[in-house]
Amino acid sequence: MQTSFARFLEGLLAIRPGGAKPRTPLPSEIGAEVLAGVVASLVTLAHCLSFSALIFAGDLRDGLAFGLWGFLAATAVANITAAVTSTMPPAFAGPRNPVVAVMSVLATLIAADVMAAGGSRPAALRHVLLAFSLAGLLTGLVLWLLGRFRLGQLVRFVPYPVIAGFLAASGLLLIVGGLGLAVGQPLRPVAPGAFFAALTPDAVARLAVAIVFALVVSGLRRLGVGPTALPHLFLSTAVVLDLALWWAGLRSGWYLDGTAGARFWSPLGAPVAGSIELAVLLRASVEILTIVAVSAFVLPLELSSLEVQRRADADMDAEFRSSGLTGMALAPLGGLPVGLAPNASRLADTLGATSRLAGLAAGLFFGLVLLTGLDLAALVPTPVLAGLVIAVGITALGEALAGQAVGLSRIETGLALVIMLAIVRFGYLTGVILGLIGACLLFAVRYSRIDVIRRHVTRADFASGVERAPDEQARLIAEGQRIHVLWLNGFIFFGSAHRIGETIRGLFEAETAAGSIAAEPPEPPDPAGPRRWLVLDLAGVSGIDATAIVSLTKLRQWAEARRLTLVLAAPAATLGRGRRLPDFQGLRVFPNRSDALEWCEEALLAEGQGDVAASKGPDAAAFETWLGAALGQTAGESLMARYLERQDFGVGEVVCRQGKPSDTILFVAAGSVSVEFVDGQGREVSLRRMTLCTVIGEMGFFRDTARAATVAADCATTIYVLRRERYEALMAENPAVGRALIEFVVRALADRLDFANRERAALV
Repeated sequence: MQTSFARFLEGLLAIRPGGAKPRTPLPSEIGAEVLAGVVASLVTLAHCLSFSALIFAGDLRDGLAFGLWGFLAATAVANITAAVTSTMPPAFAGPRNPVVAVMSVLATLIAADVMAAGGSRPAALRHVLLAFSLAGLLTGLVLWLLGRFRLGQLVRFVPYPVIAGFLAASGLLLIVGGLGLAVGQPLRPVAPGAFFAALTPDAVARLAVAIVFALVVSGLRRLGVGPTALPHLFLSTAVVLDLALWWAGLRSGWYLDGTAGARFWSPLGAPVAGSIELAVLLRASVEILTIVAVSAFVLPLELSSLEVQRRADADMDAEFRSSGLTGMALAPLGGLPVGLAPNASRLADTLGATSRLAGLAAGLFFGLVLLTGLDLAALVPTPVLAGLVIAVGITALGEALAGQAVGLSRIETGLALVIMLAIVRFGYLTGVILGLIGACLLFAVRYSRIDVIRRHVTRADFASGVERAPDEQARLIAEGQRIHVLWLNGFIFFGSAHRIGETIRGLFEAETAAGSIAAEPPEPPDPAGPRRWLVLDLAGVSGIDATAIVSLTKLRQWAEARRLTLVLAAPAATLGRGRRLPDFQGLRVFPNRSDALEWCEEALLAEGQGDVAASKGPDAAAFETWLGAALGQTAGESLMARYLERQDFGVGEVVCRQGKPSDTILFVAAGSVSVEFVDGQGREVSLRRMTLCTVIGEMGFFRDTARAATVAADCATTIYVLRRERYEALMAENPAVGRALIEFVVRALADRLDFANRERAALV
């Protein structure tokens, strides 16, 4: 046990200077780590104070001490937890800007609800604090569940324009809240009259100081000054303004009232006695759930920015679990929702912090602030706090719409702006609804732009799994442009189905007239024109939307009017995942692409013969004619008469078996055979089908290797066999015929290789 603790302590103190291997720090380096952690915490401390003042203002001003406790206690515990568990040390914690904006809205809505029903300010404060505890508990639970079931990465799939709308609304709400904090009167976008009525000369002075401070902070950030500039600016401005106000004898309105430091509270023992109206919390459920959702959205974004800065990878699920457990533990203790603080983490990096010790020092620093009971609100003038809130809002607004969103299209930027304005004007419920609608629309628009046609080839460059006689192969290559094959992938819905139709129009129509796929052509198609075939391979399709059926039905109608036969290659599993295609009665459907293409090939070869099956019927006389043409008439007759042996096979009979010696060359004279291969796992793989006037086994024969596959008859099949002993006799007795045979085999192999190269080029 002591060894385990020693290892834990060693890992906690280990430093990584310059990204090097961790090592035990020197005493001076320990001091530097602690100093970096404390200095970086000053930024978070300022945020805790500013955000507390923002949330607990107006009718809730008596809760400022409780808000300070909630943020400081949560930040202290979260920093210590992150120091021990984070996969991206040193990681710092604190209030998160977007979440604070939602908390401010939640507090305002609950306070207004309670006061409108005749409740008191203590009652409003009690409901607000309990709502925050509930939000923190739910946030922790959701984050932990996402990490526990390794679902943290799923948050990344939410479209960024939707997230940008929420973040931009948070920034704008922080700006509005900061302006109201400076004046001492909340600025409500719906009814700004009370805010302007409160603009006394003293309030205008406070507002001016807050705006100038905010602009200076924002300007320094845009200029890219070091991260240490903010704490220096904050402290120096507060000190200078304190001295100026003391000299002028001003205090009322320039400092927050009603606090002497952070004050402990817990939802298990409410700080203000009284009952709780559950209806109030239920009416605020949208904002409570929004805090949960925004917390889940923001965490991956914050971690990603830290990953980029440090060129390291975080364990997203571990970070979700750690944040979730911290949130659930803090909720009963009055802790408010906090999380990763990227600005403090970046500042610590600049100050040279490399170990978990810096984060631990930050947590202890916040604990010390709580123990001392320091009245921070009495030391920092309100305009400085308000200016910091405004500056944070400006930064959040800029990053949402211009920083992280570089490259957004006009539609995406417009969606983010609409969501932002809807949240500010109508509340988060409207924003959530618009976000869901926007996410669906963005998916539809983006997915419809994705070309679901993965590949397009014609029979001139791509064949089925059937090897045919040379004359048939030559015809299929010459007229192969009449057979097209399209590989489809993804999900087919109305948008992608329309793109498929437009692509097919471009393939089969010389003109590019606009309009629907079902529109009549400018001139009636020639009924005597050549028939064409189109194979749609659906093996890669994950599903077919009902609206896509209409587009595909129109495609079939358009094809029929142009002597274009539509053929589907749709495995049963694909159709099972999608639709049953009820509008495609009579349409040719095959289980795979090879079978569909084979049918098209035979349909093309059968033209002029009356039936597709007619192309399968040559007899032995046709084989002799082919052999004579391939080897020369005399050589063919000599080979047939003296060296080849005829064999007849029934359906399913094995011609030759995989693994057996390759001691024969086989010539298919009638019927067809299938070539199948058994892999190392015992699975049977169909390689090809060989029709009449083809040669089999020549590669293994001349290489003297075992059979690479099993050959079996598909139907009544006639095969002529050249055995090895007869081949040797041929070469000894009639070398001219033997040479003709070898030249024939070489030509056959060369033709196969040439077409294989064409297929490869077509598929690249």
